Amino acid sequence: SAYAQTIMEGGVLNWHIYRPGKALVDPDSNETLGHEAIYLGDARVTRFGAPATIDITKSTQEINVGDRLVEMKEEAAHAYVPHAQEKTIFGRIVSAYGGVAEVGRGSIVTLNKGGQDGLEIGHVLALYRHGRNIKPGAHDNASPETVKLPDERYGLVFVFRVFEKLSYALVMQSERPVQVLDDVRTP
Repeated sequence: SAYAQTIMEGGVLNWHIYRPGKALVDPDSNETLGHEAIYLGDARVTRFGAPATIDITKSTQEINVGDRLVEMKEEAAHAYVPHAQEKTIFGRIVSAYGGVAEVGRGSIVTLNKGGQDGLEIGHVLALYRHGRNIKPGAHDNASPETVKLPDERYGLVFVFRVFEKLSYALVMQSERPVQVLDDVRTP
């Protein structure tokens, strides 16, 4: 058992437990879009009050004083049906679940676009890696100019949670590791 500050009688019984994480910053505008929430587990109220008593029913890592409870809500299953975007979206990956730099198929990524940009649950976006800059004549000193290679499409993500300025997406398909700062675009 553990204690929560205040959950009064008639309140929600089931809760998710999160720890506030790092700020999620848009790589293009430097605007703070939100803060990462690190999922730690689930809890159920066994006694209402101030403090309330909770039982930890699931934990993915150690839960500490100061971690936050968020009301558990049922998601509508029909909201997960893939569908096409009505407008063109150009965005970027700003974070990958677990704080790693590269992830693969089945991983969760955070995008710097959200509801205000027209993203909805069920949208599918293509993953692109920026084309490198090369010097085609470098070996014979023919041309000092650089040429940008085309951006390469290498996979798809499925948007499953949308906030105002950012969203979470599942990597459905990927021919190479997905990297933070790669592009996502309307297919």
